[in-house]
Amino acid sequence: MSVRPSASSTVPPSASPTMPSQLVWYARCPTLTAMGLLAHRGVLQREFRRDPVNFVSVRETSLPSVRQGYLDHSLANLVREGDAATALWSYGLNERSRLLAVGHTYHTVLVVAPSRSPLSRLEDLKGHTLALPREAGSFSPARVRSLRAWESLLDLGGLKAADVNFHNLVAGHPSTPFGDIARREIETVLGGEADAGLLFGAKGLELARTAGLKIIHAFEAADIKADPRLNGLIELRTLTIDYPFLEANEEVVSRLVQSLAGAADWARSFSKQALSHIAEEGKVEPDDVVRAYGDLIAEGTALGAEEWRLADLGRLLDWLKARQAVAATVDLKAWSRTDVLNPKPLKSLPKTLNAVA
Repeated sequence: MSVRPSASSTVPPSASPTMPSQLVWYARCPTLTAMGLLAHRGVLQREFRRDPVNFVSVRETSLPSVRQGYLDHSLANLVREGDAATALWSYGLNERSRLLAVGHTYHTVLVVAPSRSPLSRLEDLKGHTLALPREAGSFSPARVRSLRAWESLLDLGGLKAADVNFHNLVAGHPSTPFGDIARREIETVLGGEADAGLLFGAKGLELARTAGLKIIHAFEAADIKADPRLNGLIELRTLTIDYPFLEANEEVVSRLVQSLAGAADWARSFSKQALSHIAEEGKVEPDDVVRAYGDLIAEGTALGAEEWRLADLGRLLDWLKARQAVAATVDLKAWSRTDVLNPKPLKSLPKTLNAVA
């Protein structure tokens, strides 16, 4: 179903100079994102402090309707920087969102096993059972991430999916706190239900150390970026926006996108502060952030619509379609509004925003 605002919905008769600030929800992954850096620095509030718009984080509420609306992009006035697979799935559901930009997160991926495991190489995984999370709900971002990673790693080790077994571990809803899935994966490996598992990023490094796991192989951020065979280990992020809000308030969105586009330069210029923000965002130690991202922190916050970014997004879409995880009708061109990335002369904002349902 296509969601296209009518004239009556974009410019309500009740709009007036005394109209209260419009609530705009924002959401991001609890790892390395441009939105996370802006949120920690208070940029959203400062940039729009004179305008009738109030940015509120999805994390500030526990309402199930808001949490679900963040995942399927049915939440009105939502801007989201997060997992690209979920964004593609949600667009296939309701066509409510529009794509503004794509980001690439490069961080360490660990293949882990119990400390006394005989496994020592990827090739040794043949005939063994691998942990594969499955979150509750209609779509599981963690399953997509892990399965794509396992397929890349098995191929690197000269193996196929048919050479191993997968153990489906039950995880919580995708909106559960960051790290819960990793802890369940560790429990599954230590409990003997699976012989090996995958842990991602700084939180994965912390939990592997705490649990005393054996690291069969650690794929570092620089390795993942440099080796095309490890493309499945890159975490693709998409910056998406509620379509009716974009159509009604494109100037506001343009200013927001320009602020987000500056996050990478800020992280490059103020690397220590960026490191501190990321550690706080992920609730991890700064040393683990350094180990997880290496020299790619600034690059990981970058957002854009270059051909190589869109090509990686297209490959993810093909992968999802082949597994019937998203609607076959999803089309990147129809979804895209990356033209908003191009700086335009901005007029002064009106005293009121165009409200949308």
